[in-house]
Amino acid sequence: MFRRILALLVIASVGALSVVYVNFPDLRIGETAEPLTVDVSAKQPELICPGPVLVNGGASGVTLGKFTPSGSAAIQSYDGGQASALVATAMQSILGKTSGSRNFNAIQSQSANLSQAFGLSAANCEAGSNEAWLVAGDNSIGREALLVLANPGKVDATVSLDIIGPSGLVEGTGLSGISVPAKQSTSLPIASFAPKTATFAIKISVRGSLLGIWLQQKTVRGLTPGGLDLVGQLGEPAKVVDIPGFYLRNSAKLESLAASDENLADLRPMLRVVAPGDKPANFIAQVQGADGTNFGTVIQGTVPAGTTKDFELTDLSDGNYSIHLESDEPILAAARFSRVSGSNQDFAWAVAVSPTKLKAGFSTVGNAISKLSIVNSNDKPAKVQISGQTYSIPANSNSSITLSGGRAYSISSDIEVSVSQVIDISGGVAVVPVLDYASVGGKLKVSVR
Repeated sequence: MFRRILALLVIASVGALSVVYVNFPDLRIGETAEPLTVDVSAKQPELICPGPVLVNGGASGVTLGKFTPSGSAAIQSYDGGQASALVATAMQSILGKTSGSRNFNAIQSQSANLSQAFGLSAANCEAGSNEAWLVAGDNSIGREALLVLANPGKVDATVSLDIIGPSGLVEGTGLSGISVPAKQSTSLPIASFAPKTATFAIKISVRGSLLGIWLQQKTVRGLTPGGLDLVGQLGEPAKVVDIPGFYLRNSAKLESLAASDENLADLRPMLRVVAPGDKPANFIAQVQGADGTNFGTVIQGTVPAGTTKDFELTDLSDGNYSIHLESDEPILAAARFSRVSGSNQDFAWAVAVSPTKLKAGFSTVGNAISKLSIVNSNDKPAKVQISGQTYSIPANSNSSITLSGGRAYSISSDIEVSVSQVIDISGGVAVVPVLDYASVGGKLKVSVR
């Protein structure tokens, strides 16, 4: 019996020793392990189109606060050498075979002639964003600004809004925690947050799925529609800002109408400037005619810190202009102008476009008069090639190039330029920036701590 107990104790001791003498990994205190390199595939390119004009009232036309698509929007797309024409009756997601705007791009347009809306609505179909700035809009009487958020993804998105008005940041409930469900669009009237505010800018922050983001602006004077626009996002604030595509027509008639009726005062050209920082922005803006044809005008102004301010642009004749702004603090900017055809009125917002050394592509709208506004704010000439044809844009100037409707173009430049296309259809007008984007893969280094 004693021997059995002794044997058991020996076995237990050996087992314990085997636990004690386990080989532990080599721990190096104060040193970081070599990072692992992981190959990351590019996401399949996707463009989001907002869909048709949204009108208030629902199917019956009397359900206030319910915005529904009206009519259909035409989409002109280009993917890897193949041009396509699509029709959208709601938000549209387009998956591409090729990467980058040079090989994959799309534009949406709708010439609306509705009881609640008249004008040309046109915008780029965009890659999704998780942050955006919109500088446009008016919520005064007879004006309607509608934030359009499109989520084609499989994951819900949550949105927060910063609305910057003439007195600073708009305070109120409902500005955060806004849900945009997967595979759906959400439309938000800005009047819900900033009622009767005529001047504002919006910063949109998104968590979850990437969103398509636009602002639909509409004017109704009494019972008569007075214009429509669909405005896309801007780049980041900067001290030097260029706005291509400020093309004025019927200036004398529009001024006569604006002088005859206070409700028509917004037919006059206007510049909106945002100072998003904590210091006031002092700026100089030069309105310059294309190809040296018109001088335009020069204005100076100050925007208090954290506010948005509008400036009238007076004494301008018809012409193809761009606007160049220089500021002592980073700013955002956009400009509004109008058209009149018979008794019909329309307007467009031309937004600031970040200067880019382009290797991009874009499509034009079918059955439209389209022109490309190219701004070169450098101190040396720019060479811009558009579908094989080369143009020289002099230093500190802008040029206007006539385009054919309903086709795809490639565009490249040897230095940074800002470019938008101006679209005219049946008295309606829209300004759409040329975007340069890509969906790329690469290698990602991961450190395990």
